[in-house]
Amino acid sequence: MSWRVWHKWAGILLAIPIMIFCFSGVVLNHRQALSRFAVSRSWLPDAYQIEHWNQGVVRGSLWLSDSVQLLYGQVGMWQTDSAMSYATDYNAGVTPGIDNRKISHVVRTADGQLWASGLYDVWRRDTVSDAWQAVQLPGNEERISDIALRGGDTLVVATRSTLYTAHGPEYTFQERPLPCPEGYTPHTTLFKTVWMLHSGELFGLPGRLVVDMLGIVLFILCVTGIIFFVLRYTIRGARNAKQQAGWMKWQLKWHKRLGTWLIVLTVLLAVTGMCLRPPLMIPLVMTDVKPLPGSTLDDPNALHDKLRGIRWDELRQQWLLSTSEGFYWLDTTLCQSAPQPARPAPGVSPMGITVFEPDGDEWLIGSMSGLYRWQPDSARILDFYTGQPYRRPTGRPVGTHAVMGYLPATPQRDAVAFEYSAAPNVAMPDMPTELQSQPMSLWNFALELHVGRCYEPFLGSVVSVLFVFISGLLLALILISGYIIVKRRTSFHK
Repeated sequence: MSWRVWHKWAGILLAIPIMIFCFSGVVLNHRQALSRFAVSRSWLPDAYQIEHWNQGVVRGSLWLSDSVQLLYGQVGMWQTDSAMSYATDYNAGVTPGIDNRKISHVVRTADGQLWASGLYDVWRRDTVSDAWQAVQLPGNEERISDIALRGGDTLVVATRSTLYTAHGPEYTFQERPLPCPEGYTPHTTLFKTVWMLHSGELFGLPGRLVVDMLGIVLFILCVTGIIFFVLRYTIRGARNAKQQAGWMKWQLKWHKRLGTWLIVLTVLLAVTGMCLRPPLMIPLVMTDVKPLPGSTLDDPNALHDKLRGIRWDELRQQWLLSTSEGFYWLDTTLCQSAPQPARPAPGVSPMGITVFEPDGDEWLIGSMSGLYRWQPDSARILDFYTGQPYRRPTGRPVGTHAVMGYLPATPQRDAVAFEYSAAPNVAMPDMPTELQSQPMSLWNFALELHVGRCYEPFLGSVVSVLFVFISGLLLALILISGYIIVKRRTSFHK
């Protein structure tokens, strides 16, 4: 098969998927700016419908009175009764948009104030207006990971890289930079390096804007390629054949120029993208490298972009910090002594911790890798579902039980573990329609498009997993073949 034939037919076949990759990639690069936008789940396959308390609707709860509890999770905060038979919206004041309603934790201080951690803001419930108000964290430009309470009047907020504390009754937050853990050497995974190179985030906002530009260029290449392909067949016998010929010539000129001028960057974008999904993803995840000098990964903060959750351990009188590299014990001040590794500990999915609850002298640790009972003093770790000793997961970052939330036992029912796509571990009442009708954020929808998961109902599980890899490989070959065609023609005319 000649380069021309390959470029033509492979390009036409993949034009629409590539355009979808370009659109979704730009959306993924600007999550907060587009956080108000959402997509109705009625347009999506069955796997994305909210039913049987799935999709992270419930991450946890807080009892507001003996008969009223506050549920919180991926679709915001909702009041309900002990039987969870209804759901009343409790999101007044929160910035519009389902992405802004994603709540990781809610606590109540001794003076009765409610505090919640969203993706981009810390929220405090104002008792006068009965609405949530955003509380500023000085100098913070990162996403919020968690909020925790100690002693009724000490709040700690974890962003992705640092901690903030506030004490009642004023609750004025101050930054508490974390010391470097003992024996730490700067490192990251090759996967994260490639991932941030693909998005441009490796070089901050300028890098992201360059990648956005490349996405627009690839989109234009697809459009001009389709137009050129169509005009070649419609121009024959057309009344305005001369006009169409001029239009076709102009399209082809810019198709060639954009394709050749940016060939290195567009091929790099295609290759880094195909590396972020199986089969190349796994070896990249398992390979540690030093942060690239001068990049956003090259940060003096050893825990930069690694904080995922924090809780106060009343029994041990220490803070327990969850990071992307494991758990650490912190002293009461958080920052006077180096974080101490808590080992052995349950593994947590790269998607982050979803259950972080004390249970007597144990901790319940949950993520999309499973749910475990952890006794730090004896190092005992048991599977919540089977009671069997813990075995560290291998392979896929999603376990048999992709846990998204947890509710402790009550006199009326056993403890409930909520999963991403399966029903809870105990019988539950039907979901209120108010929860079932919640949309998916535009960012999450773009993510499902970009990684190919949403194609599983049409392509099957195996093909959908390999869809990004195959598409990236073919895109790289399409770009290279186009470059070869142009250079050969240029050399011939010389």
